[in-house]
Amino acid sequence: MTIMRESIMAIVHSRGPRPMAEALNQATPLTRQQRRLLDTLVEMARSVTVVELAEALESHPNTIREHLAVLEESGLVSAATVPSKGRGRPRKVYRTNAGARGAPARHLVGLITAALKAFPDDTAQADGYRWGRTWGEDIAASGVYDGSDGAVEGVTSLMADMGFAPQMIDSNQGCMGLTQCPLLSTGQAVPKGLCEIHQGMLDEVLNREAPDAKAFVEPFAEPNACRLTVNP
Repeated sequence: MTIMRESIMAIVHSRGPRPMAEALNQATPLTRQQRRLLDTLVEMARSVTVVELAEALESHPNTIREHLAVLEESGLVSAATVPSKGRGRPRKVYRTNAGARGAPARHLVGLITAALKAFPDDTAQADGYRWGRTWGEDIAASGVYDGSDGAVEGVTSLMADMGFAPQMIDSNQGCMGLTQCPLLSTGQAVPKGLCEIHQGMLDEVLNREAPDAKAFVEPFAEPNACRLTVNP
């Protein structure tokens, strides 16, 4: 079973689509003009031509083409060729990728929330914790956790990378506030088991990478934040 899974994963990585996170990481260093162009595409919310973009931004079409080439290479923009509305050659049009604006992340959060709601109430917390331990195994195996500067710094960097936006409360005590949660859905109640996912993940990562360290998650213990304490 393990060999089959590894074979499938190898096929996915060699033939499948590029991970969205990879595209976004490569797309980070945008110039002000490229960011403005991307924002304009989002506002227009449809496929548009170079001429339309040039008119909207009061810029030369060749300049727009140069910026679009960068955005397309970064995975933030897609191009397509469509038939002309009248006589003439087919037109090349551009639009933003929804993934570049966070839509897939929202759908994935919705999927996680729906799965947690499917857990029986009496086992939801234990099931969430078990999920977290499995997630922690994958994180540890990926090598993304870096404890070379100690467990507190390692956990802080890990949580920042995941989007929790940690803010240190007491560095001497290894206490920080998690001011964002990538697994929360706006306007929805927190499903049972969600916070246990975080605790299970941290327990497994530290168990494998820093066995003497312990992490304690206290949901909503701070104003507008959850409290996370790491004892190295």
